[in-house]
Amino acid sequence: MRITIALCVLGLCTGAFGCWWSLRKEVCYEADGIGCFSNAKPYDNANCILPESPNAIQVKFLLYTRANTQSPQIVNKSSNSIKASRFSSTRKTKFIIHGYNDEHGPWMSKMAQAIIKREDANVFAVDWSKGADNINYNQAAANTRVVGALIAQFITQLRTTTQAQYGDFHLIGHSLSAHISGYAGERISRIGRITGLDPAGPQFEKKDPKVRLDPTDALFVDAIHTDGDSLIQLSFGLEQPVGHVDYYPNGGENQPGCSKELGQHWFNLITGGIGALTDSVACSHMRVLDLFTESINSNCNFRAQPCSSRADFQAGRCKTCGAGCANMGYNSNSKQPRNGTYYLSTNGESPYCKG
Repeated sequence: MRITIALCVLGLCTGAFGCWWSLRKEVCYEADGIGCFSNAKPYDNANCILPESPNAIQVKFLLYTRANTQSPQIVNKSSNSIKASRFSSTRKTKFIIHGYNDEHGPWMSKMAQAIIKREDANVFAVDWSKGADNINYNQAAANTRVVGALIAQFITQLRTTTQAQYGDFHLIGHSLSAHISGYAGERISRIGRITGLDPAGPQFEKKDPKVRLDPTDALFVDAIHTDGDSLIQLSFGLEQPVGHVDYYPNGGENQPGCSKELGQHWFNLITGGIGALTDSVACSHMRVLDLFTESINSNCNFRAQPCSSRADFQAGRCKTCGAGCANMGYNSNSKQPRNGTYYLSTNGESPYCKG
């Protein structure tokens, strides 16, 4: 009973009779140029909640380049704004997108600056905090559809205005924003790459590929899973493979140095101490940000071995590369030996790479 109540605090208790209770079946944002959104199957995964409007979510695109590494420039979808910005179609473009109950902050800036150090790129930090900051997780999950549509619209306008090539775009999404990236990629043919950083599991695990990140969303889709377990264990990641290549550091579940004292965590959730909850139990879910950021400029490759399951990895049955190892993180690419699932071990603190 307490578990059920706690899940409902976050909006994660699911109705057993579909969307019979929902009076609204569709919302349309034609004036914003992104069309309509229905809660008919399979889009009933967020407990039948429909996404809020672009005006409510207020997505912002903040551009980092080597000319402004510390102070990002706000760019909107108008041609004038794009032309007046530091965006250049001769550079590759990265989008960094935060997840649930998050905002544009230090980890996004750190990742953007690491990318700019590595290569001369356009790096957009996407802030959708007004749509992500909701005690009802299902509302934030529903909002991902609108955010994905707005990102696709923005990328299309970048191409129209500057002749940038879709293959040069790379979307990097954490948690819910892994699926945002999928929604964006679904609307754009042949976008270059999507990286899902511990894609959100609740309301997406085992769901129709149309409502989550999947390999059809970009020319190359890779995902890193660091917190894939049941919600009862207070894990927020998605366990199933969703990309061409899926990485499972330390088995993809509990990360070294992260503790899950379930009794205290359930107390925090039941009593409304969600801030304390996210700071502690989300450690494994957030670790993926450190792993990916470190991989951008590290001389140490996060070498991962092909392995069919967590059980085989934990039993030590995946100690050789066989058909070939792959590099987890920024250096992952479609030229690696083969698609599939890869496992590796990391350290519990920086530097995380074991070589």
